[in-house]
Amino acid sequence: AAAWVVAAVLYSWQFPHFNALSWRLRPDYSRAGYCMMSVTNPDLCRRVALRHCLLITAVCSLAPFTELTTWAFAFVSLPLNLYFTHMGWKFYQNANNQSARKLFMVSLWHLPVLLLCMFICKKSLEDKGKKDNVTMFKDFVLGFQPSAGV
Repeated sequence: AAAWVVAAVLYSWQFPHFNALSWRLRPDYSRAGYCMMSVTNPDLCRRVALRHCLLITAVCSLAPFTELTTWAFAFVSLPLNLYFTHMGWKFYQNANNQSARKLFMVSLWHLPVLLLCMFICKKSLEDKGKKDNVTMFKDFVLGFQPSAGV
């Protein structure tokens, strides 16, 4: 089930990303005769982008149930996903080159940051009793090395 979480995030991320990109290139696609959703069905293009922003938020919120991540991931990823969804909502409400560009630019950093958070908050398969990855990452960044006997 955990692999499906990563697959769902990667699958859903591409729709806001590419729909926003294709919106900005609509005149070029239209002149070239390409049947892009942004040209043939602009309303659907906007709805699909927003729908997948919402889906990423839901998937990340439910990720701890699959034992892929700790609950910290659900909380840490929420502001990222809400901002991504907010940009998707603005694109949905008023689709123009400016809102499409903003959604596209957010999508460029959203996925790497989200995957980094997922990596930092992942659950260990070896031993559930060990420190979680958030604590280990914090200790690494701060340079704190507890003794082996503690």
